[in-house]
Amino acid sequence: MLRALLRAFEEAAPGEGLTQIADRLGLDRAEAAGMAGYWVRKGRLRREEIGTADCSGCFFASRGCTTCPDTSASTQRPSLIALTPVRLPRAEGSA
Repeated sequence: MLRALLRAFEEAAPGEGLTQIADRLGLDRAEAAGMAGYWVRKGRLRREEIGTADCSGCFFASRGCTTCPDTSASTQRPSLIALTPVRLPRAEGSA
């Protein structure tokens, strides 16, 4: 099932996330997240966090974004976790 999850990430449509992949594979979201964590540790998936609590990672933060609450608000700002496959270089001579 671990390989099936990795393959699903490699074949995922743009915008398809962990929830959709878990549903497609018939997995619980928490189980799929744990399996994805395994692939992150192995270097086969890259985990990127966008829009962290201070919004420093968001593209729009430097362009006057107003969708995140201000810093005086008690709620956490939204963050997006992106998991993308890491393409391994092909060995020379393999077909």
